[in-house]
Amino acid sequence: MSDNDKNRKPRSEKTVKQKIASAQMRLNRLKSKEKSLTKSAETRLKIILGAEVSKAVGCKVEDVDKEFVLGLILYFQNVSTEDKIKFQIIGKRFLADMIGRQE
Repeated sequence: MSDNDKNRKPRSEKTVKQKIASAQMRLNRLKSKEKSLTKSAETRLKIILGAEVSKAVGCKVEDVDKEFVLGLILYFQNVSTEDKIKFQIIGKRFLADMIGRQE
């Protein structure tokens, strides 16, 4: 045994409370990481939606008339089920025909 080993204090075991606290800290870090990844995925979807709207309107994202687009969405929010299906079909066709679209 070397002098270094003799001078070292024996390592004490963590108490149950300390183990719980460590586990809670790890859990909190993982929850934070999950939230960050979820937020990143949601942000990506929003960016894609904005790009698709600009393509549908036929202009650059910065040139989209947001008030007009939002007004249309709000105006047609309470359409009949039949009309909603028609609009969905039109939208699906548009997305299917979009060149270079990533899902």
